[in-house]
Amino acid sequence: MGGTKVVYIELFALCLMAAVPAVFAQSLQWGVNGHPFTQVGYRDVPLMEQVALVAETGATWYRFDLGTDDFNASTARLDQLLATAGTFGIRLLPVLISTSGARSGAGTPDEVRAAAFTFARSVAARYKGRITHWELSNELDDYSIVRKGDVTRSGKPWSWDPPDGSNADDYEESRYQRAKAEILGLGAGVTAADPGAVTIVDTAGWLHYGFIERLVREDKVPFSILAWHWYSEMGDMTRVQGTLDLVSYLGRYGRPLWITEISRRNGSEDGNDRQLADYMEHDVAKLAANPRIGALFIYELLDEPYLGPGNASSYGLVSVASAGDGTWLVSGRKQAFASLRSTVAGSGSAAPAAH
Repeated sequence: MGGTKVVYIELFALCLMAAVPAVFAQSLQWGVNGHPFTQVGYRDVPLMEQVALVAETGATWYRFDLGTDDFNASTARLDQLLATAGTFGIRLLPVLISTSGARSGAGTPDEVRAAAFTFARSVAARYKGRITHWELSNELDDYSIVRKGDVTRSGKPWSWDPPDGSNADDYEESRYQRAKAEILGLGAGVTAADPGAVTIVDTAGWLHYGFIERLVREDKVPFSILAWHWYSEMGDMTRVQGTLDLVSYLGRYGRPLWITEISRRNGSEDGNDRQLADYMEHDVAKLAANPRIGALFIYELLDEPYLGPGNASSYGLVSVASAGDGTWLVSGRKQAFASLRSTVAGSGSAAPAAH
């Protein structure tokens, strides 16, 4: 890849110089997830309507996935989303996913890192000072975890279902190296374009802190905020399996903790509207009261019925329906929408984050 040596020198220097900034919120941040660049229903529902719905919940952030191809094809749409969000006082949290990233299976880790660097630097340079927080890919721990047929880093053949992820040895070495390369490249690209920007690394949740153990303790990967994902079947995050206060435990990594995805598993599927609303009122509200948590982002804004049952079709706070012409439109707010709004209001927290 042309200019690879220069990119690597930049990456190395940035990693050496990058200090973890103090990124503590003045009060709990609330956000909602969506897919305005990648999913058909979100492309059909006007951006103005999406942002207005986010604002109506009381949330002040809109989190969404943004791939290399999405950005290159839809830069004007991102400009429009940013302008629209500004009119409602909503901040954007893009999740940067390099098209040539870890999951692509193409290229060496060095090539993965270089492509991620180029993409992130381009996006962050365009929105310097206007988009302040960037999430560095999504759930690469889940991609990296060992599976049947793998060999662990210590040389043990793995013949079982994936482990709980709590051990640094729970991640297959070649996939971990590719994941690390993507995170490093994205983070260095953002920092090169906007040294004041805040970078976030997430996991798919559960006990996957073995992945963070490797990133932070072994490989000294620089980032600002640790993000976790949490769904209802995982139970109580402060008493995992009845014993572990995971919220407190994650403090060992020295980063503010944000929950950038949370919801009831499968949302309101099979008519469970009330159960989804209850999750907002009880489980989400309990975490909102935890002073160690800096942000909660609900998954997600709109239903996606076109995905089919069991495929994120019913996670929405808002229902959509076919318009009869092949497009989708908002058909109503679910009980969970009102429940979330009440929970946000009851938390008394909707101030912008300090960084």
